[in-house]
Amino acid sequence: MRKRNMNPALARMTRVVEQNKLIAAAGKANLIISLMVLHDKFNFTPEQLDDFLTEYQKQLDAYNSGYVESVEDFRAVLKDECRIEV
Repeated sequence: MRKRNMNPALARMTRVVEQNKLIAAAGKANLIISLMVLHDKFNFTPEQLDDFLTEYQKQLDAYNSGYVESVEDFRAVLKDECRIEV
């Protein structure tokens, strides 16, 4: 019996879906680690963590909507205002 190949367009879509899942998982892991550091090392209360999550989502929405052109904009603010280079 001959093995059939997957439609190239479907194969590309499948790869994109898998890549998006990996990106989402990495973003979630980063957020969880940030929350743990704020809680464990800086004694953020649940209310402060909730405030952080709200602000984080606002910044993410600004980035995703195009209001912030790139992560470089965030990086520049951190460098200029906080002297933090990432």
